Amino acid sequence: MKPILMLLLSLLFMDNSCAQKINEDAISIEYTIASRGGSFKSITITKEDITTSKKRGKKSKSNTYKNTNWDNIIAALKHIDTTGISNLKAPTNKRLHDGAPIANLKLRYQDKTYNVPSFDHGTPHPEIANLVKEILSITQNIE
Repeated sequence: MKPILMLLLSLLFMDNSCAQKINEDAISIEYTIASRGGSFKSITITKEDITTSKKRGKKSKSNTYKNTNWDNIIAALKHIDTTGISNLKAPTNKRLHDGAPIANLKLRYQDKTYNVPSFDHGTPHPEIANLVKEILSITQNIE
């Protein structure tokens, strides 16, 4: 059985008038970076904007971005098996001894949340690497 999100995203890219398009307004992606020393950054991306926060519990900064960035996010999501991301193994474990910040990725679609286990910031699992790259690229361009 194909994952729901993957199926819905594939419908988005099909050129078929009978196919229902997914509700892109219902997609939210959250990427957080934290270190044991206290540094923190949270990035939340939706179709409409990107919200960043550099302190836990502090007010977030919201920005709009180009539609081409959202298209790149959708293209990266298309290649992710959402049913299996909760079982992805981090390629490195530097975060376990303060060698790298801890990164977390959450994908939300409507009422479902898909969590990727913690991994070293800068070294995501290959299946999510393109998505993480797009998230960080968008963030770097608006800051």
